[in-house]
Amino acid sequence: MMCSHHRGGSFSFLFSIPSCFFFLFILVLLSLSSSSSSTNALSAHSQQCLDLLDLKKGFIKLNESDYYYYHGPATTSLPHWHAGTNCCGWEGVSCDKASGLVVSLDLSERYMGGNIMPSLFNLTSIQTLNLAYNDFNQSATLLSDFDKLANLTHLNLSHSGLLAGQVPMGISRLTKLISFDLSSYSYGPYALKLEKPDLGTLIRDLSNLKELYLDGANISSSGTEWCHAISDPAPGLQALSLRDSSLSGPIDSSLSKLRNLSILRLHGNDLSSQVPDFFANFSSLTELSLSECGLQGVFPTGVFELLSLKTLDLSFNPMLAGFLPEFPLNSSLETLTIYHTNFSGSLPNSLGNLESLIYLDLSDCNFSGSIPWSIGNLSELVSLDLSSNYLSGYLPLMLAGSKFSTIDLSSNYFIGQIPSSLGHAHHLTSLHLEDNLLTGSIPMSLFTLPILEELYLSDNKLSGQLQEFTNASSILQYVDLPGNNLGGKLPKSLVNLSALISLDLSSNNFDGSVVGLELFGHLQNLTYLDLSGIDLSISDRNVGSSLLFPSLDTLILQSCNLMAIPSFLKYKENMELLDLSNNRIHGIIPKWIWSNGSYGGSMNLSCNLFTDIERPRPDPLTMMSINSLDLHSNMLQGQIPLLQSQFLDYSNNYFTGSIPVNISAYLLDTSFFSLANNNLTGEIPTSICHTNLRVLDLSNNSLSGSIHKCLLESLSNLQVLNLRRNQFQGILPRNINSSCSLVIINFYGNQLEGEIPKFLAKCEQLQFLDIGSNKLADSFPYWLGNLPALKVLVLRENKFYGYFECPLVASVGNHTFEVMQILDISSNNFTGNLPLDCFTRMKAMMIHREGDGTIGFSYNSADLVKYNNLKLNKNQARPVTRSCLLIYACPSDGSYNPASTYYEDLVTIVAKGYKRDQTKIPATTSYIDVSNNRLEGTLPEVIGDLKSLNFLNMSLNAFKGHIPQVFGNLRELESLDLSGNQLSGEIPNSLTSLTFLSVLNLSNNNLVGRIPQGNQFNTFPNASFEGNPGLCGFPLSRHCVNSTSMEPSTDLNNASHELDMEEIWIWMFRGLGFGVGFALAIFHQLLFTKLKIWYKRRFR
Repeated sequence: MMCSHHRGGSFSFLFSIPSCFFFLFILVLLSLSSSSSSTNALSAHSQQCLDLLDLKKGFIKLNESDYYYYHGPATTSLPHWHAGTNCCGWEGVSCDKASGLVVSLDLSERYMGGNIMPSLFNLTSIQTLNLAYNDFNQSATLLSDFDKLANLTHLNLSHSGLLAGQVPMGISRLTKLISFDLSSYSYGPYALKLEKPDLGTLIRDLSNLKELYLDGANISSSGTEWCHAISDPAPGLQALSLRDSSLSGPIDSSLSKLRNLSILRLHGNDLSSQVPDFFANFSSLTELSLSECGLQGVFPTGVFELLSLKTLDLSFNPMLAGFLPEFPLNSSLETLTIYHTNFSGSLPNSLGNLESLIYLDLSDCNFSGSIPWSIGNLSELVSLDLSSNYLSGYLPLMLAGSKFSTIDLSSNYFIGQIPSSLGHAHHLTSLHLEDNLLTGSIPMSLFTLPILEELYLSDNKLSGQLQEFTNASSILQYVDLPGNNLGGKLPKSLVNLSALISLDLSSNNFDGSVVGLELFGHLQNLTYLDLSGIDLSISDRNVGSSLLFPSLDTLILQSCNLMAIPSFLKYKENMELLDLSNNRIHGIIPKWIWSNGSYGGSMNLSCNLFTDIERPRPDPLTMMSINSLDLHSNMLQGQIPLLQSQFLDYSNNYFTGSIPVNISAYLLDTSFFSLANNNLTGEIPTSICHTNLRVLDLSNNSLSGSIHKCLLESLSNLQVLNLRRNQFQGILPRNINSSCSLVIINFYGNQLEGEIPKFLAKCEQLQFLDIGSNKLADSFPYWLGNLPALKVLVLRENKFYGYFECPLVASVGNHTFEVMQILDISSNNFTGNLPLDCFTRMKAMMIHREGDGTIGFSYNSADLVKYNNLKLNKNQARPVTRSCLLIYACPSDGSYNPASTYYEDLVTIVAKGYKRDQTKIPATTSYIDVSNNRLEGTLPEVIGDLKSLNFLNMSLNAFKGHIPQVFGNLRELESLDLSGNQLSGEIPNSLTSLTFLSVLNLSNNNLVGRIPQGNQFNTFPNASFEGNPGLCGFPLSRHCVNSTSMEPSTDLNNASHELDMEEIWIWMFRGLGFGVGFALAIFHQLLFTKLKIWYKRRFR
């Protein structure tokens, strides 16, 4: 700038000189200021680089074993973080271009540990800080200095290990935050809690917040609280993720303020509420995750129609109902997961409109109908799971889509053949079609697909022969074909599937040609082999080789007609499961099977012909641990072998002698112990009370003495105690452990005396109580009705007396017997009328029940057996339960399942005219037997409400009056016995509607009139109605005079008590034709029967 001369004269000139100097002075100042600013900026940048180097000093490199989130090689060396270099070029560091100051530090997923140095909080210019997925030590500095980073807009400390307990209060003062992530899944003392501050305090001043991620943090807040705490301060929120945050419901309407929501994740919170309709108004929503939230009600269909929605996850909400709507053409859905909900209805054709869909999981719902043809339009679909529904019809041909990787249609009702087009699905890696009704042959091209790893076709009706194939897959690892009707010879090309890990061909109809076990011995990767039901030959020359089955750990050869244990097993180590049950292996169990330490899992040698264990027997204190040992149903003799296992079944053998006094030393780790159905004598040693048994079955022996009180006082974990059919005497123990765990008690068939101990009222888990066929003398134990789980109560064949009643006593409960299914009080001395109230409370018998299960006890023994889970199947090709624990006859079809986790007891019942031991009691069974007592009065009409009743026996009492018409409502009744009473009137026609009734006994009463005809009544014999002189019509030979009357007879009121001389004379005259001796025999039989009934009613 120049100073010019002013023309205004000398005076003005004098003023112009200072002006020039002033401007020069200003220029110098500006220059100095600029130089100072540059110097300061350079100084600040250098200082930040030094701060970062100081921060690095606290880092350490983690090993894979040190870090839960480890996914790959650690990169913690930060090789470019060196002094003397520009820190703006270092890994994870970003700087502002103008100032050179650090504005972003991203050290996420570097698998670092160590300490965060205080120098971090000198980086006050930083706007983005990401320390996620590391494992730093907690720092007290963090709790106080976070508010120094006032310029932060993005903060991510998720899974960093830095936060435990409370969130630092300073974070709540970072008012510029836009994105905030404190997600953590630490537990115990390291769990993150939002208490001080709570959620509302933490984000109260964060009005700029757009993204909030607090997954795994313990918020513990009600629906109204957390919804307001979020929506009030941050209505502009776009992403909200609160998975597994201990939130409760219901979802409050205040959440509807978040109209800009794009991501909403509430997975794993117990909301226990309906999904609000306003969710359908979130027009920007791209992801909605509500899995495992305890959702109820009907899901709003409008959510499916949100055009921006890409991911919808409603899985694991079993109470959430709904149906699939008509999907719009321009839907953006890529992932749709509705697994394990109560959704139902059909699959709409509009499913084909979801052209962006990649992942579809509708499994374990209630969908029905067929798969729509439009599924072929889903050209991007990679994974399809429709398993465990009620879908039916044929499999669509378009399942072989170009991008399909996994297809799971298992556990449905599909019919027809497997589409041959699946053999051209070259992208397919997993195919599950098991548990359907598929027929026809298996396309052998499935065994040649280039990348198929899993092929599951079990439990169908597939037939035909497995043909030889070429170009065997080198990828296929799992082949599961059991439970079909496959026949013919096994193709040798199976052994060319070199990658096989698991092969299951069991429960088929392969022909009688014997298969050599060595055929599969050279599959190097094979770990699981099940050939049950296939006749196998064993070549000692080949199979004895130690080179066979190098990787095998599970071998199941049930029902293979084996005559010996395969000798190659001598060389096997680390076996998890060996099952040779239901064969014809005889002789002794070799000692090498225990001594080489190779069987640490489960061993099942049951249902064979073994007679002994090779001696010297293994030392149980030094032998390897076996989780499960099943030797039941052999011919083992002598003393009980002392072996150690968590599961020990020696039942149904010929063991003799007494139970060793020191038995507890060998049962320290045992939870299941059965000696049932042997020839044991003596008393139960008290040492057995010093174990942790959960199941103790000593039934069907000749054990004697008293039932020691320690069995009930000391075995606090005992859930099954079965002493059925022994010779125990004395009274029952009078006390029990306060934490009674008993589920099944069976003392049937002993010589026990006294009363039922009141301690049983403490056993709230008790389901099954059988004390029948003893000498117990007590009144009816109505107080047992308060046990909430009691399903079976058997008091038969004792000396119980007094009224059968269920009184209402407020102080001790209502005695409801609400879940009772089997009630047997027969052959006692009960008197009086049947209690109406008792039957009106038996709710379980009033509803129709479906299912294929049995009454029994499930216990957790996942550590005992290594079997794959078997599902209930529709074809019954394989067993649906694994219980052979009390069924001593070994099946011939290989249907026995070893080491069951389900214990089924048996009960002695009189049904359909026969006394028998009922095993595998169906869960739907209902049975009432009050026969052979001194009960009187009329038959209660309320019994007609017990609609699920299968067996009803009220015989040999003194009931009077008519048979109630409402008995015709017992539509599931199979056996009805009202014989030996004083019933009168006509047989109600309503009984002809009982189409399941196979046994009817109305004999020896005072019934009159025509016997009804139709349905089952056309099949009943004379014996069902004899001893009722007033009855006429088929099947009796006595014809009715007209439709309502019968031939004249003696006084009906006395017919059941007096000898029917007319019948006697008729029989005698007829007998003359066959000889006087035969007639006298008939006379004696009739006289004896009448006198027996008359005597019982008069003198009992």
